[in-house]
Amino acid sequence: MDIQAFIFNWNGQSENTILLESIINNSINDVRVINSDDKLTLEKWINIGNSAYFSEQFRTALNLFDGEIFMHVQGDVKYSNWDLLIRDAIKFMRLYEAGIYAPNIDYTWYSSERADINSIIFCHNRLKMVSTTDETVWFIHKSVLERLRLCLEYFAGNKFGWGWDLVIAALSFEIGKPVIRDYEHTVFHPKGTGYSDHTARDEMFQLFNRLEPKRRALISRMIGDEDSRNTICEYF
Repeated sequence: MDIQAFIFNWNGQSENTILLESIINNSINDVRVINSDDKLTLEKWINIGNSAYFSEQFRTALNLFDGEIFMHVQGDVKYSNWDLLIRDAIKFMRLYEAGIYAPNIDYTWYSSERADINSIIFCHNRLKMVSTTDETVWFIHKSVLERLRLCLEYFAGNKFGWGWDLVIAALSFEIGKPVIRDYEHTVFHPKGTGYSDHTARDEMFQLFNRLEPKRRALISRMIGDEDSRNTICEYF
Protein backbone atom coordinates (compact mmCIF):
# COMPACT_ATOMS: atom_id res chain seq x y z
CA MET A 1 0.00 0.00 0.00
CA ASP A 2 1.22 3.50 -0.89
CA ILE A 3 1.38 5.43 2.40
CA GLN A 4 2.03 9.14 2.77
CA ALA A 5 2.69 10.41 6.28
CA PHE A 6 1.84 13.88 7.59
CA ILE A 7 3.09 15.14 10.95
CA PHE A 8 1.40 18.23 12.39
CA ASN A 9 3.81 20.51 14.27
CA TRP A 10 3.15 23.61 16.38
CA ASN A 11 4.95 25.84 18.83
CA GLY A 12 6.64 23.82 21.58
CA GLN A 13 6.60 20.50 19.71
CA SER A 14 9.32 21.02 17.10
CA GLU A 15 12.01 18.96 18.85
CA ASN A 16 9.70 15.95 19.12
CA THR A 17 8.43 16.48 15.57
CA ILE A 18 11.97 16.38 14.18
CA LEU A 19 12.50 13.08 15.99
CA LEU A 20 9.20 11.67 14.71
CA GLU A 21 10.01 12.71 11.16
CA SER A 22 13.37 10.99 11.29
CA ILE A 23 11.98 7.75 12.76
CA ILE A 24 8.92 7.47 10.51
CA ASN A 25 11.06 8.25 7.47
CA ASN A 26 12.85 4.96 8.10
CA SER A 27 9.60 3.16 7.25
CA ILE A 28 7.87 5.55 4.83
CA ASN A 29 9.59 7.43 2.02
CA ASP A 30 7.04 10.23 1.80
CA VAL A 31 6.89 12.05 5.18
CA ARG A 32 5.84 15.69 5.34
CA VAL A 33 5.62 18.08 8.26
CA ILE A 34 2.77 20.59 8.27
CA ASN A 35 4.30 23.29 10.44
CA SER A 36 2.57 25.98 12.52
CA ASP A 37 5.63 27.07 14.50
CA ASP A 38 7.00 30.37 13.19
CA LYS A 39 10.04 30.02 15.46
CA LEU A 40 11.32 27.07 13.39
CA THR A 41 10.54 27.00 9.66
CA LEU A 42 12.67 24.37 8.00
CA GLU A 43 12.86 24.64 4.22
CA LYS A 44 11.67 21.05 3.70
CA TRP A 45 8.57 21.61 5.89
CA ILE A 46 5.25 23.02 4.74
CA ASN A 47 5.20 26.20 6.83
CA ILE A 48 1.72 27.69 7.23
CA GLY A 49 2.14 29.98 10.25
CA ASN A 50 1.25 30.21 13.92
CA SER A 51 -2.37 31.17 13.20
CA ALA A 52 -3.06 27.76 11.62
CA TYR A 53 -4.46 25.10 13.92
CA PHE A 54 -5.60 21.53 13.26
CA SER A 55 -8.26 22.24 10.63
CA GLU A 56 -5.96 24.28 8.40
CA GLN A 57 -3.20 21.72 8.85
CA PHE A 58 -5.55 18.91 7.85
CA ARG A 59 -6.80 20.79 4.78
CA THR A 60 -3.20 21.43 3.75
CA ALA A 61 -2.27 17.77 4.13
CA LEU A 62 -5.40 16.68 2.25
CA ASN A 63 -4.46 18.92 -0.67
CA LEU A 64 -1.02 17.28 -0.82
CA PHE A 65 -2.24 13.70 -0.48
CA ASP A 66 -2.35 11.56 -3.61
CA GLY A 67 -1.53 8.11 -2.22
CA GLU A 68 -3.57 5.13 -1.06
CA ILE A 69 -3.20 5.49 2.73
CA PHE A 70 -3.04 8.80 4.59
CA MET A 71 -1.08 8.55 7.84
CA HIS A 72 -1.50 11.46 10.24
CA VAL A 73 0.52 11.95 13.45
CA GLN A 74 0.26 14.78 15.97
CA GLY A 75 3.66 16.26 16.83
CA ASP A 76 3.32 15.77 20.60
CA VAL A 77 3.06 11.96 20.65
CA LYS A 78 5.62 9.36 21.67
CA TYR A 79 5.89 5.70 20.73
CA SER A 80 8.61 3.06 20.71
CA ASN A 81 7.86 0.99 17.59
CA TRP A 82 6.60 3.05 14.64
CA ASP A 83 7.87 0.54 12.08
CA LEU A 84 5.76 -2.30 13.49
CA LEU A 85 2.72 -0.01 13.79
CA ILE A 86 3.02 0.96 10.13
CA ARG A 87 3.44 -2.66 9.03
CA ASP A 88 0.40 -3.68 11.10
CA ALA A 89 -1.61 -0.83 9.62
CA ILE A 90 -0.87 -2.13 6.12
CA LYS A 91 -1.63 -5.72 7.11
CA PHE A 92 -4.94 -5.11 8.86
CA MET A 93 -6.24 -2.43 6.50
CA ARG A 94 -5.68 -4.85 3.63
CA LEU A 95 -7.09 -7.87 5.49
CA TYR A 96 -10.27 -6.18 6.71
CA GLU A 97 -10.59 -3.58 3.91
CA ALA A 98 -10.63 -0.95 6.63
CA GLY A 99 -11.38 2.71 6.09
CA ILE A 100 -9.50 3.76 9.24
CA TYR A 101 -6.90 1.99 11.38
CA ALA A 102 -5.35 3.45 14.54
CA PRO A 103 -3.42 2.44 17.63
CA ASN A 104 -4.82 2.82 21.10
CA ILE A 105 -4.10 6.30 22.48
CA ASP A 106 -3.25 7.22 26.06
CA TYR A 107 -4.70 9.88 26.52
CA THR A 108 -7.90 10.19 24.45
CA TRP A 109 -11.45 11.20 25.34
CA TYR A 110 -12.61 8.32 23.14
CA SER A 111 -11.50 5.57 25.49
CA SER A 112 -12.49 1.94 25.10
CA GLU A 113 -15.58 2.55 27.24
CA ARG A 114 -16.69 5.44 25.01
CA ALA A 115 -15.75 4.06 21.59
CA ASP A 116 -15.72 0.24 21.35
CA ILE A 117 -18.43 -1.40 19.25
CA ASN A 118 -18.87 -4.88 20.70
CA SER A 119 -21.48 -6.14 18.23
CA ILE A 120 -18.72 -6.74 15.64
CA ILE A 121 -15.93 -9.23 16.35
CA PHE A 122 -12.68 -9.54 14.38
CA CYS A 123 -10.64 -12.72 14.02
CA HIS A 124 -7.79 -10.92 15.76
CA ASN A 125 -8.72 -10.26 19.40
CA ARG A 126 -6.32 -7.32 19.56
CA LEU A 127 -8.58 -5.38 17.18
CA LYS A 128 -11.84 -3.60 17.99
CA MET A 129 -14.35 -1.83 15.83
CA VAL A 130 -14.69 1.66 17.29
CA SER A 131 -17.01 4.57 16.65
CA THR A 132 -14.01 6.87 16.27
CA THR A 133 -10.27 6.57 16.75
CA ASP A 134 -9.71 10.28 17.54
CA GLU A 135 -7.26 12.49 15.63
CA THR A 136 -3.92 11.66 17.27
CA VAL A 137 -2.42 8.87 15.13
CA TRP A 138 -4.50 7.26 12.40
CA PHE A 139 -4.34 5.75 8.92
CA ILE A 140 -7.17 6.64 6.51
CA HIS A 141 -7.96 4.95 3.21
CA LYS A 142 -8.15 7.17 0.13
CA SER A 143 -11.76 6.11 -0.58
CA VAL A 144 -12.86 7.73 2.68
CA LEU A 145 -10.95 10.92 1.95
CA GLU A 146 -12.48 11.10 -1.52
CA ARG A 147 -15.88 11.36 0.20
CA LEU A 148 -14.49 13.89 2.63
CA ARG A 149 -13.37 16.16 -0.21
CA LEU A 150 -17.01 16.38 -1.31
CA CYS A 151 -18.16 17.84 2.00
CA LEU A 152 -15.39 20.11 3.25
CA GLU A 153 -17.92 22.94 3.49
CA TYR A 154 -19.04 21.31 6.75
CA PHE A 155 -15.83 22.55 8.35
CA ALA A 156 -16.22 26.24 7.53
CA GLY A 157 -15.32 28.19 10.67
CA ASN A 158 -13.81 25.11 12.33
CA LYS A 159 -10.35 26.15 13.54
CA PHE A 160 -9.31 23.81 16.32
CA GLY A 161 -10.37 20.57 14.64
CA TRP A 162 -12.84 18.92 16.97
CA GLY A 163 -15.22 16.75 14.98
CA TRP A 164 -13.05 15.80 12.00
CA ASP A 165 -12.54 12.32 13.47
CA LEU A 166 -16.27 11.70 13.90
CA VAL A 167 -17.22 12.89 10.42
CA ILE A 168 -14.44 10.89 8.76
CA ALA A 169 -15.40 7.75 10.72
CA ALA A 170 -19.04 8.25 9.70
CA LEU A 171 -17.98 8.51 6.04
CA SER A 172 -16.09 5.23 6.45
CA PHE A 173 -19.14 3.49 7.92
CA GLU A 174 -21.32 4.82 5.11
CA ILE A 175 -19.27 2.93 2.53
CA GLY A 176 -19.09 -0.22 4.66
CA LYS A 177 -15.45 0.15 5.66
CA PRO A 178 -14.48 -0.73 9.26
CA VAL A 179 -12.96 1.75 11.71
CA ILE A 180 -10.39 -0.28 13.65
CA ARG A 181 -8.42 0.30 16.82
CA ASP A 182 -5.46 -1.98 17.53
CA TYR A 183 -5.00 -2.44 21.27
CA GLU A 184 -1.64 -4.14 20.72
CA HIS A 185 -0.20 -0.66 20.15
CA THR A 186 -0.59 2.16 22.68
CA VAL A 187 0.78 5.60 21.77
CA PHE A 188 1.40 8.15 24.53
CA HIS A 189 -0.42 11.47 24.07
CA PRO A 190 -0.30 14.19 26.77
CA LYS A 191 -3.62 15.36 28.13
CA GLY A 192 -4.69 18.95 27.61
CA THR A 193 -4.70 21.57 24.85
CA GLY A 194 -3.20 24.98 24.26
CA TYR A 195 -6.56 26.50 23.33
CA SER A 196 -10.05 26.86 24.73
CA ASP A 197 -11.90 23.54 24.98
CA HIS A 198 -15.14 25.50 25.21
CA THR A 199 -14.54 27.22 21.87
CA ALA A 200 -13.46 23.98 20.21
CA ARG A 201 -16.59 22.23 21.48
CA ASP A 202 -18.81 25.03 20.14
CA GLU A 203 -17.13 24.69 16.75
CA MET A 204 -17.81 20.95 16.79
CA PHE A 205 -21.53 21.41 17.47
CA GLN A 206 -21.74 24.03 14.72
CA LEU A 207 -20.14 21.47 12.41
CA PHE A 208 -22.69 18.80 13.39
CA ASN A 209 -25.56 21.22 12.76
CA ARG A 210 -24.39 21.59 9.14
CA LEU A 211 -24.61 17.85 8.47
CA GLU A 212 -27.48 16.22 6.64
CA PRO A 213 -29.99 14.71 9.12
CA LYS A 214 -29.08 11.11 8.26
CA ARG A 215 -25.36 11.70 8.80
CA ARG A 216 -26.00 13.65 11.98
CA ALA A 217 -28.15 10.77 13.27
CA LEU A 218 -25.31 8.32 12.58
CA ILE A 219 -22.86 10.42 14.56
CA SER A 220 -25.36 10.64 17.41
CA ARG A 221 -25.33 6.85 17.53
CA MET A 222 -21.53 6.83 17.36
CA ILE A 223 -21.18 9.04 20.44
CA GLY A 224 -24.05 7.42 22.34
CA ASP A 225 -23.97 4.60 24.87
CA GLU A 226 -22.82 1.05 24.08
CA ASP A 227 -26.25 -0.10 22.89
CA SER A 228 -26.42 2.86 20.52
CA ARG A 229 -22.91 2.24 19.15
CA ASN A 230 -23.66 -1.45 18.65
CA THR A 231 -26.41 -0.60 16.12
CA ILE A 232 -23.69 0.53 13.70
CA CYS A 233 -23.24 -3.15 12.81
CA GLU A 234 -26.07 -2.67 10.27
CA TYR A 235 -23.55 -1.00 7.98
CA PHE A 236 -21.64 -4.28 7.56
